Amino acid sequence: MLSTASGLRAVSRPAAIAAWEGLLAGARDSWPTVKLDDDKLAAFIGPRLAGPDLETALAAAPAGDLALAAACATQEPTAHAAFDQVLTEVDAAGVATNATKDLVDEVKQLLRVQLLVPKEGKPPGIEGYRGKGPLRGWVRITATRELIRHKKKLSRNVSIDHSNGRSLDRLLTSGIDPALAAMKAEYRAEFAVALREAIEDLSAEDRTLLRQQIVDDMSIDAVGAVYGVHRATAARWLNRARAALVAATHRRLAERLKLPVEQIESVIRLVASQLEASVIRYLRG
Repeated sequence: MLSTASGLRAVSRPAAIAAWEGLLAGARDSWPTVKLDDDKLAAFIGPRLAGPDLETALAAAPAGDLALAAACATQEPTAHAAFDQVLTEVDAAGVATNATKDLVDEVKQLLRVQLLVPKEGKPPGIEGYRGKGPLRGWVRITATRELIRHKKKLSRNVSIDHSNGRSLDRLLTSGIDPALAAMKAEYRAEFAVALREAIEDLSAEDRTLLRQQIVDDMSIDAVGAVYGVHRATAARWLNRARAALVAATHRRLAERLKLPVEQIESVIRLVASQLEASVIRYLRG
């Protein structure tokens, strides 16, 4: 199987078998808590081997890195949990790019989804790892690109101009309750800023959870698989994130309008009922 998948010739079958068994032993030593399927591992590693012959290529391959990537690509929960150890490279990339802790946490969550979760029939991003260098280095490069991209995007969104306010109004009033539309027409600017500030008030984890469900259209089961938790736990996390956004919008709007929070309960209930339509653009950004 390996010879076919790699296109490499085995000089000696016993030597090739010994090299493969050595790679498996090294992989299991590196990740003792990860369940490895030999056949799936061979299918993943084979095309990534390079060398004059199969034995040499197996001996030179980064066993632990390829094994973890293979298990993650096949949606093995124990591998997803172990991958958190590699994601610490996002912290190092954050130091190198002078990123804030919140941004580092957000990108870490984003990469967990991008690299580990299949989407729209496409394989998870971890498939892009070819074993040409350390997996940690590959993740750090990916994290650095994302951090730089997010920092540039944040710098472009520092101020909210009138055109942004009009776009927000169109987003929030399109096809929704007339009473809510009238309220937003009266408090357009205040509501726009309150909503954006409320999203910024959320933790990086809650922002990511809402983005995963609302923007990426991930199911509760898919979110649970990403974090290696039961769907009930994922559902509880998502409910917490939504409640936090509603509460933060409530508080921020009350502050801007200089009204007791009790007087804007009806506004908050309407915002909560249209939460997905209201926040999708901001979470995407």
